[in-house]
Amino acid sequence: MNYRASCFLFAGAISMRFILSLFAFTVVTLIGAAQTAEAKYSLCNKSSYALSAAIGYVDGDRLATRGWWRLRPGQCKVVLTERTNPGRYFVYAEAIPGHQGPLRTWSGETPLCVENYGFFNLRNQEVCRGDPLSQRKFFEVDVTEKAGGNWQTDFAEASNYTVYSAEVAGVQRLLKDVGQNVSRIDGAMGRSTQSALAAYRREKGLTDANSIDDELIDTLIEDANAREAKLGFFYCNKTDNAVWAAIAEPQDDETYVSKGWWKLEPGGCSKILKGELARDHYYVYGAIENGIEESRLSGGAKTFCVKAVMFNAKNELGCNEQELEEAAFRRVDIGGAPSATFEFTPTMFTLHSPDEEPAPAPTQ
Repeated sequence: MNYRASCFLFAGAISMRFILSLFAFTVVTLIGAAQTAEAKYSLCNKSSYALSAAIGYVDGDRLATRGWWRLRPGQCKVVLTERTNPGRYFVYAEAIPGHQGPLRTWSGETPLCVENYGFFNLRNQEVCRGDPLSQRKFFEVDVTEKAGGNWQTDFAEASNYTVYSAEVAGVQRLLKDVGQNVSRIDGAMGRSTQSALAAYRREKGLTDANSIDDELIDTLIEDANAREAKLGFFYCNKTDNAVWAAIAEPQDDETYVSKGWWKLEPGGCSKILKGELARDHYYVYGAIENGIEESRLSGGAKTFCVKAVMFNAKNELGCNEQELEEAAFRRVDIGGAPSATFEFTPTMFTLHSPDEEPAPAPTQ
């Protein structure tokens, strides 16, 4: 059994960013910018989310990727200053982790390499092969001759905000993320928004003003991300081998969703579920392959569906009906805590018997 994941079957976000959260609904607007003497490619955030964005493009004889650019709500930014040639480009954006709810993305079907932290400029798409946590699924952009060397891609929502209303909506969303009382996210500077804004400025010692500025938005982003970093369900690998991990999350008293895989390097940790935990227990699963033998997490109390590639399965249907297999997951009670960490240790794993049917795990 090979526990190395297929490079092009799923992309990770996050370290903690599990691919399932990448399935969020997206609305993307592509606009050919007017011809100017200064050729460029711009990204424009017309959503209520603060974004991290990246671009893929042909650089000589290679496909290169570059990012991350932070885009405040309502902000537009030039990301390529060289002439935008007719042809295919690739674009991706994801909301900052500090936003509440599942990870929101503007994504497509083309997996390309990224680095998970800081600015990157990669000209070799082989660097992420076998490492799905270093990939994202970009959407394609076909630049036309009429663009005249300039192109702009908008990240939008169904609300169809303008640049200004997106900025207001973004501040509303961030204020709500940090615990301020905001009645709705609509891009309008109403009394509720003004009151929450004034309260937050006083709390942070910011300039007493009703206007929105970069300092305010950046402070909100930092605050929201800091709050989210303390919440969620974490896995840590305390073994000497890589662990392939999965989780089963309760939806109600009877329904669970099992999902995987995360690759945990020795000594590494990943956030598996983001946000404040809403359940009092979860089920965990892990497997180790060291090239010679296979081991699986012991103490499994309940079986859930798994697959040899990325999976997201409900237990409402049988595993056979979903063309999946079963594995025994171990129950972890957290007692209603807002966050929890499960550590995989060497003594938790038992050697797989050749006579025992193995549970599937990622294959390359």
